[in-house]
Amino acid sequence: MHWENLESNRVSVWRAKVPGGWMVFIRGGGEEAGAFFYPDNQHQWDGKTL
Repeated sequence: MHWENLESNRVSVWRAKVPGGWMVFIRGGGEEAGAFFYPDNQHQWDGKTL
């Protein structure tokens, strides 16, 4: 899986192409982190706005 670092001022954000969309990982300044699936069959999301 290839992770792409996205620009963000407040948190660290990465995304990876997966079948049917993107896997997105977000990490805050401390211990908090989370991941979610963003559906986008054509992989058109530019990584900036949802």
